[in-house]
Amino acid sequence: MVVDVSVEVAMLGRLASTPTLYVRLAGKRTDAAHLEAFRGATALLAPFHPDLDDPSTPDWVRAKTRYFPALTVTATPAAIDPTSVVVVFGGGGGQAEGDTLAAAARHTPELQWRVLGPVTPVSDPPPNLILRGWVEDAEVEIARAGAVIGSAGDGVVSAVLAADRPFLCLPQARPYEEQIAKARALGSLGAAIVLETWPDGDAWPDLLRRVRRPAGDARSRLVSGDGAAEARAWILSLAKTHPHSSGDPE
Repeated sequence: MVVDVSVEVAMLGRLASTPTLYVRLAGKRTDAAHLEAFRGATALLAPFHPDLDDPSTPDWVRAKTRYFPALTVTATPAAIDPTSVVVVFGGGGGQAEGDTLAAAARHTPELQWRVLGPVTPVSDPPPNLILRGWVEDAEVEIARAGAVIGSAGDGVVSAVLAADRPFLCLPQARPYEEQIAKARALGSLGAAIVLETWPDGDAWPDLLRRVRRPAGDARSRLVSGDGAAEARAWILSLAKTHPHSSGDPE
């Protein structure tokens, strides 16, 4: 049984003597409940590069984990527009502040700000601020961006790394410091500039110049291959070879 994050379901599988593959997220998950879920699982799956794992993660948990950094997204070819700044925070973190986005756009009139996802009302939107709302082509928007501003969620981070776009990361509050831990790792590896609070409007021109400086392979090396296909093959191999397996899982 593949358990997507839930400690309770993982423990239920253990009580029922059902082998579990536990999908674990980043952050400081060293509490007793998570460690028991990790300990009872046949194997662990992480949808991020091992270099983005939290330093507090025990060595035995890392050894039990198979990392698939391209699990949630693949590279999307697109013509890059250096004047495009894409803002994306995804779901679960509330709305972006419309007036602070407007202030940032006013201080960089030569750039086009394209905001994906929910935004609070903007009292006086400048002409270079485009509020797209929820979209089906977020990966394309990210791939063509001159710079991306976003959270440290797995979906956003994977899309930015797959497209190898300059990244300003503003981690959002999550349980177990999931996003803060990942953002700090991105910053220390040179894959992103990280800020934990939204900057003032007049800081944006210099900040975006810094973000767009060359990063070498700092981003591209953190995501590679076809994570979904690789994870599928690995999961099937576990099911076929596990002592409790009773046949072909396909």
